[in-house]
Amino acid sequence: MRTYTSMNILLFTHNCITGRNNRFYTSAFSTVNVLYSQDRQSSSTKSRHFSTIQQCHHPFQNNSIPKKNERRLSIYPSRNLSKSQQLKLFMSTDTKSSSSSSNNSLELVDLKRLIEDATSMLESNLKTAPQLSILKNKISDLELESSDPSFWDDPNNPRTKFVNKDLAEKNRLYERIQLWDELKGECVASLELLDELKDNAEEEETIETIVEECKVAATKLLEDGKQYELESLLNGKLDNKPARIILTAGAGGTEACDWVDMLHRMYLRHSERMGYIAKIEEKSAGDVVGYKSVELSIEGLNAYGWFRGEKGAHRLVRLSPFNANNKRQTTFAGVDVVPILEDEEVEDITIPESELEISTMRSGGKGGQNVNKVESGVRIKHIPTGINVKCTEERSQHQNRDIAMKRVKAQLLAIAQEQKCEEIKAIRGDAVEAAWGAQVRNYVLQPYKMVKDQRNNWETSDAQGFLDGDLEECIGELLRTKAREDKIAKEEAEDNLT
Repeated sequence: MRTYTSMNILLFTHNCITGRNNRFYTSAFSTVNVLYSQDRQSSSTKSRHFSTIQQCHHPFQNNSIPKKNERRLSIYPSRNLSKSQQLKLFMSTDTKSSSSSSNNSLELVDLKRLIEDATSMLESNLKTAPQLSILKNKISDLELESSDPSFWDDPNNPRTKFVNKDLAEKNRLYERIQLWDELKGECVASLELLDELKDNAEEEETIETIVEECKVAATKLLEDGKQYELESLLNGKLDNKPARIILTAGAGGTEACDWVDMLHRMYLRHSERMGYIAKIEEKSAGDVVGYKSVELSIEGLNAYGWFRGEKGAHRLVRLSPFNANNKRQTTFAGVDVVPILEDEEVEDITIPESELEISTMRSGGKGGQNVNKVESGVRIKHIPTGINVKCTEERSQHQNRDIAMKRVKAQLLAIAQEQKCEEIKAIRGDAVEAAWGAQVRNYVLQPYKMVKDQRNNWETSDAQGFLDGDLEECIGELLRTKAREDKIAKEEAEDNLT
Protein backbone atom coordinates (compact mmCIF):
# COMPACT_ATOMS: atom_id res chain seq x y z
CA MET A 1 0.00 0.00 0.00
CA ARG A 2 1.26 3.45 -0.83
CA THR A 3 2.35 5.64 2.07
CA TYR A 4 1.13 9.25 1.99
CA THR A 5 2.97 12.15 3.59
CA SER A 6 1.53 15.31 5.10
CA MET A 7 2.34 17.17 1.87
CA ASN A 8 0.34 14.60 -0.18
CA ILE A 9 -2.63 15.10 2.09
CA LEU A 10 -2.43 18.88 1.92
CA LEU A 11 -2.17 19.02 -1.86
CA PHE A 12 -4.99 16.50 -2.36
CA THR A 13 -7.41 18.26 -0.02
CA HIS A 14 -6.46 21.59 -1.59
CA ASN A 15 -7.38 20.28 -5.04
CA CYS A 16 -10.64 18.84 -3.71
CA ILE A 17 -12.01 21.92 -1.97
CA THR A 18 -11.02 24.36 -4.69
CA GLY A 19 -13.37 22.58 -7.14
CA ARG A 20 -16.71 23.93 -8.38
CA ASN A 21 -18.83 21.05 -7.17
CA ASN A 22 -20.06 20.55 -3.62
CA ARG A 23 -19.40 16.84 -3.76
CA PHE A 24 -15.67 17.57 -3.52
CA TYR A 25 -16.23 18.95 -0.03
CA THR A 26 -17.43 15.52 1.16
CA SER A 27 -14.69 13.90 -0.88
CA ALA A 28 -12.06 15.94 0.90
CA PHE A 29 -13.26 14.78 4.32
CA SER A 30 -13.44 11.12 3.39
CA THR A 31 -10.07 11.21 1.63
CA VAL A 32 -8.33 12.85 4.60
CA ASN A 33 -9.80 10.20 6.91
CA VAL A 34 -8.37 7.40 4.75
CA LEU A 35 -4.98 9.03 4.25
CA TYR A 36 -4.57 9.87 7.93
CA SER A 37 -5.26 6.29 8.91
CA GLN A 38 -2.43 5.23 6.56
CA ASP A 39 -0.05 8.02 7.52
CA ARG A 40 -0.59 7.64 11.30
CA GLN A 41 -0.64 11.37 11.82
CA SER A 42 -1.62 12.83 15.18
CA SER A 43 -5.28 13.50 15.87
CA SER A 44 -4.51 17.16 16.63
CA THR A 45 -3.02 17.69 13.16
CA LYS A 46 -5.96 15.88 11.60
CA SER A 47 -8.50 18.10 13.37
CA ARG A 48 -6.59 21.20 12.27
CA HIS A 49 -6.88 20.12 8.63
CA PHE A 50 -10.61 19.43 9.02
CA SER A 51 -11.22 22.84 10.57
CA THR A 52 -9.27 24.41 7.74
CA ILE A 53 -11.49 22.67 5.14
CA GLN A 54 -14.60 23.83 6.96
CA GLN A 55 -13.31 27.39 7.23
CA CYS A 56 -12.55 27.58 3.51
CA HIS A 57 -15.73 25.91 2.25
CA HIS A 58 -18.40 27.03 4.70
CA PRO A 59 -18.08 30.72 5.51
CA PHE A 60 -21.47 30.57 7.25
CA GLN A 61 -20.87 27.41 9.26
CA ASN A 62 -22.10 29.13 12.42
CA ASN A 63 -25.55 29.57 10.72
CA SER A 64 -25.03 33.32 10.45
CA ILE A 65 -27.31 35.04 7.89
CA PRO A 66 -25.96 37.98 5.85
CA LYS A 67 -27.55 41.30 6.57
CA LYS A 68 -29.36 43.38 3.96
CA ASN A 69 -27.09 44.84 1.30
CA GLU A 70 -24.20 42.76 2.67
CA ARG A 71 -22.09 41.08 0.04
CA ARG A 72 -22.72 37.36 0.04
CA LEU A 73 -19.64 35.21 0.05
CA SER A 74 -19.60 32.37 -2.36
CA ILE A 75 -19.79 28.85 -1.02
CA TYR A 76 -16.90 28.08 -3.32
CA PRO A 77 -13.53 28.84 -1.69
CA SER A 78 -11.94 29.72 -5.02
CA ARG A 79 -14.15 32.79 -5.14
CA ASN A 80 -13.34 33.91 -1.60
CA LEU A 81 -9.61 33.15 -1.23
CA SER A 82 -6.86 33.08 -3.76
CA LYS A 83 -5.11 29.77 -4.33
CA SER A 84 -1.87 31.11 -2.83
CA GLN A 85 -3.76 32.11 0.35
CA GLN A 86 -5.37 28.69 0.59
CA LEU A 87 -2.05 26.91 0.14
CA LYS A 88 -0.42 29.18 2.72
CA LEU A 89 -3.21 28.36 5.15
CA PHE A 90 -2.67 24.63 4.70
CA MET A 91 1.10 24.88 4.93
CA SER A 92 0.97 26.75 8.25
CA THR A 93 -0.32 23.67 10.06
CA ASP A 94 2.50 21.51 8.79
CA THR A 95 5.10 24.20 9.60
CA LYS A 96 3.98 24.31 13.23
CA SER A 97 4.48 20.59 13.67
CA SER A 98 7.90 20.66 12.00
CA SER A 99 9.09 23.63 14.11
CA SER A 100 7.88 21.85 17.25
CA SER A 101 9.89 18.75 16.38
CA SER A 102 13.01 20.83 15.67
CA ASN A 103 12.66 22.57 19.04
CA ASN A 104 12.40 19.20 20.76
CA SER A 105 15.58 18.08 18.99
CA LEU A 106 17.46 21.16 20.19
CA GLU A 107 16.23 20.62 23.75
CA LEU A 108 17.42 17.02 23.66
CA VAL A 109 20.88 18.11 22.48
CA ASP A 110 21.14 20.69 25.29
CA LEU A 111 19.86 18.15 27.81
CA LYS A 112 22.42 15.53 26.79
CA ARG A 113 25.21 18.11 27.08
CA LEU A 114 24.00 19.08 30.57
CA ILE A 115 23.90 15.43 31.65
CA GLU A 116 27.41 14.85 30.30
CA ASP A 117 28.74 17.78 32.35
CA ALA A 118 26.96 16.56 35.49
CA THR A 119 28.20 12.99 34.98
CA SER A 120 31.76 14.17 34.43
CA MET A 121 31.63 16.23 37.63
CA LEU A 122 30.19 13.24 39.49
CA GLU A 123 32.98 10.91 38.33
CA SER A 124 35.60 13.47 39.38
CA ASN A 125 34.04 13.85 42.86
CA LEU A 126 33.68 10.11 43.42
CA LYS A 127 37.46 9.76 42.98
CA THR A 128 38.03 11.90 46.09
CA ALA A 129 35.00 10.71 48.09
CA PRO A 130 35.20 7.49 50.15
CA GLN A 131 33.37 4.40 48.93
CA LEU A 132 29.88 3.84 50.31
CA SER A 133 30.83 0.48 51.85
CA ILE A 134 33.80 1.95 53.73
CA LEU A 135 31.76 4.95 54.81
CA LYS A 136 28.96 2.72 56.07
CA ASN A 137 31.43 0.65 58.17
CA LYS A 138 32.85 3.81 59.78
CA ILE A 139 29.35 5.04 60.58
CA SER A 140 28.51 1.68 62.17
CA ASP A 141 31.64 1.84 64.37
CA LEU A 142 30.86 5.38 65.53
CA GLU A 143 27.22 4.49 66.25
CA LEU A 144 28.37 1.46 68.25
CA GLU A 145 30.69 3.66 70.33
CA SER A 146 28.03 6.29 70.93
CA SER A 147 25.48 3.63 71.99
CA ASP A 148 27.57 2.78 75.06
CA PRO A 149 25.75 4.21 78.16
CA SER A 150 29.01 5.51 79.65
CA PHE A 151 29.65 7.52 76.48
CA TRP A 152 27.24 10.25 77.63
CA ASP A 153 28.52 10.55 81.19
CA ASP A 154 30.53 13.64 80.24
CA PRO A 155 29.06 15.50 77.22
CA ASN A 156 31.95 18.01 77.31
CA ASN A 157 34.56 15.27 76.97
CA PRO A 158 36.75 15.93 73.89
CA ARG A 159 36.22 12.36 72.64
CA THR A 160 32.43 12.72 72.94
CA LYS A 161 32.48 15.96 70.97
CA PHE A 162 34.71 14.47 68.30
CA VAL A 163 32.58 11.33 67.84
CA ASN A 164 29.34 13.31 67.58
CA LYS A 165 30.82 15.72 65.07
CA ASP A 166 32.48 12.99 63.01
CA LEU A 167 29.31 10.90 62.97
CA ALA A 168 27.21 13.84 61.76
CA GLU A 169 29.68 14.63 58.97
CA LYS A 170 29.89 11.02 57.75
CA ASN A 171 26.11 10.62 57.79
CA ARG A 172 25.78 13.81 55.77
CA LEU A 173 28.32 12.58 53.21
CA TYR A 174 26.67 9.14 52.99
CA GLU A 175 23.26 10.68 52.24
CA ARG A 176 24.86 13.01 49.70
CA ILE A 177 26.50 10.19 47.73
CA GLN A 178 23.22 8.27 47.76
CA LEU A 179 21.46 11.33 46.37
CA TRP A 180 24.03 11.52 43.55
CA ASP A 181 23.28 7.92 42.59
CA GLU A 182 19.54 8.59 42.57
CA LEU A 183 19.90 11.72 40.41
CA LYS A 184 22.20 9.94 37.98
CA GLY A 185 19.80 6.99 37.69
CA GLU A 186 16.94 9.38 37.04
CA CYS A 187 18.86 11.09 34.23
CA VAL A 188 19.86 7.78 32.59
CA ALA A 189 16.30 6.43 32.75
CA SER A 190 14.90 9.65 31.29
CA LEU A 191 17.31 9.55 28.36
CA GLU A 192 16.36 5.95 27.56
CA LEU A 193 12.67 6.84 27.64
CA LEU A 194 13.21 9.90 25.43
CA ASP A 195 15.03 7.79 22.83
CA GLU A 196 11.97 5.54 22.62
CA LEU A 197 9.45 8.39 22.36
CA LYS A 198 11.31 10.89 20.19
CA ASP A 199 9.72 9.63 16.93
CA ASN A 200 6.19 9.48 18.38
CA ALA A 201 4.39 12.75 17.66
CA GLU A 202 1.43 11.80 19.85
CA GLU A 203 3.64 11.82 22.98
CA GLU A 204 4.80 15.42 22.62
CA GLU A 205 3.45 16.52 26.01
CA THR A 206 4.95 13.49 27.71
CA ILE A 207 8.33 14.23 26.12
CA GLU A 208 8.23 17.83 27.35
CA THR A 209 7.43 16.68 30.90
CA ILE A 210 10.26 14.14 30.90
CA VAL A 211 12.72 16.73 29.53
CA GLU A 212 11.83 19.24 32.26
CA GLU A 213 12.13 16.67 35.07
CA CYS A 214 15.42 15.37 33.69
CA LYS A 215 16.78 18.91 33.37
CA VAL A 216 15.95 19.62 37.02
CA ALA A 217 17.71 16.44 38.18
CA ALA A 218 20.81 17.07 36.02
CA THR A 219 21.06 20.70 37.15
CA LYS A 220 20.80 19.67 40.80
CA LEU A 221 23.47 17.01 40.30
CA LEU A 222 25.82 19.48 38.59
CA GLU A 223 25.34 22.28 41.13
CA ASP A 224 25.81 19.99 44.13
CA GLY A 225 28.87 18.48 42.43
CA LYS A 226 30.43 21.93 42.05
CA GLN A 227 29.68 22.70 45.69
CA TYR A 228 31.28 19.43 46.81
CA GLU A 229 34.35 20.20 44.69
CA LEU A 230 34.81 23.47 46.57
CA GLU A 231 34.21 21.82 49.94
CA SER A 232 36.87 19.21 49.13
CA LEU A 233 39.38 22.06 48.75
CA LEU A 234 38.68 23.12 52.36
CA ASN A 235 40.91 20.44 53.83
CA GLY A 236 43.13 22.57 56.04
CA LYS A 237 43.69 21.79 59.67
CA LEU A 238 41.49 24.67 60.86
CA ASP A 239 39.15 25.01 57.89
CA ASN A 240 36.27 23.26 59.66
CA LYS A 241 36.29 25.74 62.56
CA PRO A 242 33.89 28.65 63.05
CA ALA A 243 35.25 32.01 61.92
CA ARG A 244 35.56 35.47 63.40
CA ILE A 245 35.60 38.36 60.90
CA ILE A 246 36.99 41.68 62.10
CA LEU A 247 36.24 44.75 59.95
CA THR A 248 38.24 47.90 60.62
CA ALA A 249 37.94 51.34 59.01
CA GLY A 250 41.11 52.42 57.20
CA ALA A 251 42.10 55.50 55.23
CA GLY A 252 39.09 57.60 54.31
CA GLY A 253 37.57 59.05 57.48
CA THR A 254 33.76 59.09 57.49
CA GLU A 255 33.71 57.39 54.09
CA ALA A 256 35.75 54.49 55.56
CA CYS A 257 33.24 54.04 58.41
CA ASP A 258 30.40 53.82 55.88
CA TRP A 259 32.47 51.32 53.86
CA VAL A 260 32.80 49.12 56.96
CA ASP A 261 29.02 49.21 57.30
CA MET A 262 28.64 48.12 53.65
CA LEU A 263 31.08 45.22 54.11
CA HIS A 264 29.38 44.18 57.34
CA ARG A 265 26.04 44.03 55.45
CA MET A 266 27.65 42.11 52.56
CA TYR A 267 29.08 39.38 54.81
CA LEU A 268 25.83 39.02 56.77
CA ARG A 269 23.85 38.51 53.55
CA HIS A 270 26.40 36.08 52.13
CA SER A 271 26.36 34.05 55.35
CA GLU A 272 22.58 33.81 55.10
CA ARG A 273 22.82 32.64 51.45
CA MET A 274 25.34 29.94 52.42
CA GLY A 275 23.34 28.70 55.40
CA TYR A 276 25.81 29.97 58.01
CA ILE A 277 24.80 31.49 61.34
CA ALA A 278 26.22 35.02 61.58
CA LYS A 279 26.17 37.12 64.73
CA ILE A 280 27.52 40.57 65.56
CA GLU A 281 29.84 40.16 68.54
CA GLU A 282 31.03 43.73 68.89
CA LYS A 283 30.79 47.04 67.02
CA SER A 284 32.10 50.54 67.49
CA ALA A 285 29.98 53.28 65.91
CA GLY A 286 31.56 55.95 63.72
CA ASP A 287 31.47 59.65 64.51
CA VAL A 288 28.95 60.42 61.73
CA VAL A 289 27.76 57.20 60.08
CA GLY A 290 28.74 53.55 59.89
CA TYR A 291 31.22 51.82 62.17
CA LYS A 292 34.86 52.22 63.08
CA SER A 293 35.02 48.47 63.64
CA VAL A 294 32.70 45.47 63.57
CA GLU A 295 33.34 41.93 64.77
CA LEU A 296 31.26 39.05 63.38
CA SER A 297 31.18 35.40 64.38
CA ILE A 298 30.26 32.88 61.65
CA GLU A 299 29.24 29.33 62.53
CA GLY A 300 28.67 26.54 60.04
CA LEU A 301 30.35 23.82 58.00
CA ASN A 302 33.91 24.90 57.03
CA ALA A 303 33.16 28.53 57.93
CA TYR A 304 36.80 29.53 58.50
CA GLY A 305 38.02 27.77 55.37
CA TRP A 306 35.37 29.50 53.27
CA PHE A 307 36.00 33.04 54.56
CA ARG A 308 39.75 32.72 55.05
CA GLY A 309 40.56 34.31 51.68
CA GLU A 310 38.70 37.52 52.59
CA LYS A 311 41.59 38.62 54.76
CA GLY A 312 43.24 41.81 53.50
CA ALA A 313 42.50 45.42 52.55
CA HIS A 314 39.34 46.12 50.53
CA ARG A 315 39.27 49.29 48.41
CA LEU A 316 36.14 51.23 47.43
CA VAL A 317 35.91 53.86 44.66
CA ARG A 318 32.69 55.86 44.32
CA LEU A 319 31.10 59.32 44.32
CA SER A 320 31.09 60.05 48.03
CA PRO A 321 27.70 61.08 49.50
CA PHE A 322 29.65 62.82 52.27
CA ASN A 323 31.51 65.13 49.89
CA ALA A 324 29.82 68.50 49.32
CA ASN A 325 31.27 68.70 45.79
CA ASN A 326 30.17 65.12 44.96
CA LYS A 327 33.73 64.14 44.06
CA ARG A 328 34.96 60.63 43.47
CA GLN A 329 36.81 59.26 46.48
CA THR A 330 38.79 56.17 47.38
CA THR A 331 38.53 54.56 50.78
CA PHE A 332 39.81 51.41 52.49
CA ALA A 333 38.71 48.91 55.11
CA GLY A 334 40.69 46.09 56.68
CA VAL A 335 39.24 42.58 56.92
CA ASP A 336 40.79 40.01 59.21
CA VAL A 337 39.57 36.41 59.53
CA VAL A 338 40.57 34.14 62.40
CA PRO A 339 39.31 30.70 63.54
CA ILE A 340 37.35 30.24 66.74
CA LEU A 341 39.09 27.49 68.70
CA GLU A 342 38.12 25.51 71.78
CA ASP A 343 39.90 26.08 75.08
CA GLU A 344 41.78 22.78 74.94
CA GLU A 345 43.13 23.64 71.48
CA VAL A 346 44.96 26.75 72.66
CA GLU A 347 45.88 25.84 76.23
CA ASP A 348 49.23 24.40 75.14
CA ILE A 349 50.29 27.63 73.40
CA THR A 350 52.56 29.78 75.54
CA ILE A 351 53.28 33.43 74.76
CA PRO A 352 56.00 35.27 76.74
CA GLU A 353 54.70 38.29 78.66
CA SER A 354 57.46 40.39 77.09
CA GLU A 355 55.77 40.01 73.67
CA LEU A 356 52.40 41.28 74.92
CA GLU A 357 51.19 44.81 75.49
CA ILE A 358 48.05 44.82 77.66
CA SER A 359 45.90 47.88 78.30
CA THR A 360 42.46 48.43 79.84
CA MET A 361 39.62 50.83 79.07
CA ARG A 362 35.99 51.48 79.94
CA SER A 363 33.68 49.33 77.92
CA GLY A 364 30.85 51.86 77.68
CA GLY A 365 27.40 51.21 76.28
CA LYS A 366 24.71 49.22 78.06
CA GLY A 367 25.52 47.76 81.46
CA GLY A 368 25.10 50.52 83.97
CA GLN A 369 27.80 52.21 86.02
CA ASN A 370 30.03 49.13 86.05
CA VAL A 371 30.93 49.33 82.36
CA ASN A 372 30.85 53.12 82.19
CA LYS A 373 33.01 53.85 85.24
CA VAL A 374 35.11 50.70 85.73
CA GLU A 375 37.83 49.78 83.23
CA SER A 376 36.47 46.32 82.42
CA GLY A 377 37.51 46.29 78.74
CA VAL A 378 40.89 44.77 77.74
CA ARG A 379 43.08 45.26 74.68
CA ILE A 380 46.02 42.91 74.02
CA LYS A 381 48.65 43.58 71.36
CA HIS A 382 51.15 40.97 70.19
CA ILE A 383 54.21 43.09 69.51
CA PRO A 384 56.12 40.83 67.04
CA THR A 385 53.17 40.44 64.67
CA GLY A 386 51.16 43.57 65.40
CA ILE A 387 48.00 41.56 66.23
CA ASN A 388 45.61 43.72 68.23
CA VAL A 389 42.62 42.20 70.02
CA LYS A 390 40.01 44.06 72.04
CA CYS A 391 37.35 42.47 74.27
CA THR A 392 34.50 44.24 76.10
CA GLU A 393 31.94 41.41 76.14
CA GLU A 394 31.95 40.64 79.88
CA ARG A 395 31.48 42.84 82.96
CA SER A 396 34.66 41.49 84.52
CA GLN A 397 38.12 42.61 83.43
CA HIS A 398 39.57 39.16 84.18
CA GLN A 399 37.01 37.43 81.98
CA ASN A 400 37.64 39.86 79.15
CA ARG A 401 41.39 39.32 79.50
CA ASP A 402 40.99 35.52 79.24
CA ILE A 403 38.79 35.84 76.15
CA ALA A 404 41.19 38.30 74.50
CA MET A 405 44.16 36.02 75.21
CA LYS A 406 42.39 33.02 73.63
CA ARG A 407 41.68 35.09 70.55
CA VAL A 408 45.30 36.16 70.27
CA LYS A 409 46.44 32.53 70.49
CA ALA A 410 43.87 31.43 67.92
CA GLN A 411 45.01 34.15 65.54
CA LEU A 412 48.66 33.22 65.99
CA LEU A 413 47.85 29.55 65.38
CA ALA A 414 46.03 30.44 62.16
CA ILE A 415 48.93 32.58 60.93
CA ALA A 416 51.36 29.79 61.80
CA GLN A 417 49.36 27.43 59.61
CA GLU A 418 49.32 29.92 56.72
CA GLN A 419 53.06 30.57 56.95
CA LYS A 420 53.73 26.86 57.62
CA CYS A 421 55.70 27.62 60.76
CA GLU A 422 56.33 24.89 63.30
CA GLU A 423 56.62 27.28 66.23
CA ILE A 424 54.72 30.42 67.19
CA LYS A 425 57.93 32.41 67.60
CA ALA A 426 58.77 31.86 63.94
CA ILE A 427 55.71 33.81 62.79
CA ARG A 428 56.47 37.05 60.97
CA GLY A 429 54.23 40.07 61.23
CA ASP A 430 51.48 40.26 58.61
CA ALA A 431 48.92 42.60 60.15
CA VAL A 432 46.32 43.85 57.69
CA GLU A 433 47.10 47.39 56.54
CA ALA A 434 44.01 49.12 55.13
CA ALA A 435 45.78 51.60 52.85
CA TRP A 436 47.16 52.08 49.33
CA GLY A 437 49.09 49.23 47.77
CA ALA A 438 47.82 46.55 50.16
CA GLN A 439 44.34 45.91 48.73
CA VAL A 440 43.31 42.39 47.79
CA ARG A 441 40.06 43.42 46.10
CA ASN A 442 38.81 46.59 44.40
CA TYR A 443 35.16 47.68 44.37
CA VAL A 444 34.71 50.35 41.70
CA LEU A 445 31.28 52.03 41.52
CA GLN A 446 32.31 55.13 39.57
CA PRO A 447 32.97 55.90 36.65
CA TYR A 448 32.15 52.25 35.83
CA LYS A 449 31.01 49.28 37.91
CA MET A 450 33.44 46.45 38.55
CA VAL A 451 34.65 44.23 41.36
CA LYS A 452 38.10 42.74 40.77
CA ASP A 453 40.19 40.45 42.94
CA GLN A 454 43.87 41.34 42.65
CA ARG A 455 45.12 37.87 43.56
CA ASN A 456 43.65 35.91 40.65
CA ASN A 457 42.25 38.70 38.41
CA TRP A 458 38.68 37.46 38.84
CA GLU A 459 36.20 40.24 38.06
CA THR A 460 32.52 40.98 37.58
CA SER A 461 30.50 43.98 36.43
CA ASP A 462 27.62 43.17 38.80
CA ALA A 463 29.00 45.25 41.64
CA GLN A 464 25.62 45.72 43.31
CA GLY A 465 24.91 42.00 43.29
CA PHE A 466 28.35 41.35 44.81
CA LEU A 467 27.72 43.87 47.60
CA ASP A 468 24.36 42.17 48.19
CA GLY A 469 26.17 38.95 49.14
CA ASP A 470 26.76 37.10 45.85
CA LEU A 471 30.35 36.05 46.65
CA GLU A 472 30.17 32.33 45.80
CA GLU A 473 31.85 32.54 42.39
CA CYS A 474 34.65 34.82 43.59
CA ILE A 475 35.48 32.77 46.69
CA GLY A 476 35.22 29.53 44.70
CA GLU A 477 37.68 30.75 42.07
CA LEU A 478 40.02 31.93 44.83
CA LEU A 479 39.97 28.45 46.40
CA ARG A 480 40.71 26.81 43.03
CA THR A 481 43.59 29.21 42.40
CA LYS A 482 45.09 28.47 45.81
CA ALA A 483 44.73 24.71 45.23
CA ARG A 484 46.57 24.99 41.89
CA GLU A 485 49.34 27.04 43.49
CA ASP A 486 49.73 24.53 46.33
CA LYS A 487 49.88 21.67 43.83
CA ILE A 488 52.59 23.41 41.78
CA ALA A 489 54.58 24.20 44.93
CA LYS A 490 54.33 20.58 46.07
CA GLU A 491 55.51 19.29 42.68
CA GLU A 492 58.44 21.72 42.68
CA ALA A 493 59.42 20.62 46.19
CA GLU A 494 59.34 16.96 45.13
CA ASP A 495 61.47 17.75 42.05
CA ASN A 496 64.03 19.51 44.24
CA LEU A 497 64.25 16.48 46.51
CA THR A 498 64.86 14.14 43.59
